[in-house]
Amino acid sequence: PGWRAVPVPLPLPTLGESRRLWEQILARYPLSDPQDAGELAGKYRFTPGQMERAADDALSLARWQGLTRIDSACLTRGCRRQLRHALGDRARLVESVFTWEDLILPDAPKALLRSACDQVRCRPQVLDAWGFGRKLSYGAGLSLLFSGPPGTGKTMAAQVAAGELGLELYKVDLAAVVSKYVGETEKNLSEIFREAARSQAILFFDEADVLFSKRTEVKDAHDKYNNMEAAYLLQKIEEYPGLSVLATNFLQNVDEAFKRRLKFIIEFPFPDAHYRLLLWRAVFPPQTPLEPDIDWEFLAQQFELSGSGIKNTAVNAAYLAAGSGSAVGMAQLLTALKRELMKSGKLLRREDFGAYYMLAE
Repeated sequence: PGWRAVPVPLPLPTLGESRRLWEQILARYPLSDPQDAGELAGKYRFTPGQMERAADDALSLARWQGLTRIDSACLTRGCRRQLRHALGDRARLVESVFTWEDLILPDAPKALLRSACDQVRCRPQVLDAWGFGRKLSYGAGLSLLFSGPPGTGKTMAAQVAAGELGLELYKVDLAAVVSKYVGETEKNLSEIFREAARSQAILFFDEADVLFSKRTEVKDAHDKYNNMEAAYLLQKIEEYPGLSVLATNFLQNVDEAFKRRLKFIIEFPFPDAHYRLLLWRAVFPPQTPLEPDIDWEFLAQQFELSGSGIKNTAVNAAYLAAGSGSAVGMAQLLTALKRELMKSGKLLRREDFGAYYMLAE
């Protein structure tokens, strides 16, 4: 009698504490190569128990593969096993299958993307060791806006960043988020960011101008709540401790006030002839049989295609070649290219094919 229960919250470890905990825990396990404890602390906001379980799972995975020591891949998988979330109904996991070599972009946007990844990796050093964490009451997360025409590599860039950082990428389904009922959109967004914070996932909002469009003069309740939804999303992005990526095809439709509050704005230009040539040369896997006389320069100079258009053409050309039992050559490429451009309503004339007219379908 007379005793009282006092709830004592135990917050997640700080970045500095997480780094020291990782160092102590990993010192007890056989590692094939040294692991950066600071990088692990920046990637995963774990409790000490989750760190222990991640290391145990990594050791089990290594032994399952016949290894005597834990490598980086096993440790990453062990960490991901600790991530528990319920994003599946409103977001879709996107596998990170691309690398920096697959991302063909001008130097400027590629350098910005690398800088963004470095900010995630160097967070323990800057926020903890250098003291900037005490200067930021909120907004320690990272927000990126990708803008550019369709098919220029925005989704691929998000996959590259996820693979570089060893984090899961979830593409948010805006159709499942935006609701016509007042308050429902905010509720859905709140659930997404809450679950994402538990899982350390990268959130990818495609066609973000749907929510980030320019604010309009309030003439009725509909205008008022549209503006509130956009402001709420921006608030959640600023509060989110992880990485969030917004993509839009129409940067001019995004409100200027929103742009200023995002950390990075990276533009993805429509590829010119030089970059189209690089895309053509990189799109086919090494195993694909190719005719030696393919005129890559002609394809790049003559036909204005985005990266996704070139990929679609290459895949369709490969199927045409496989169906005819031959290697991929100009005949299959031009036929597939003609079909690809027809989808956008462009009809090619005889002179568009030049000397290769007789090869096209």
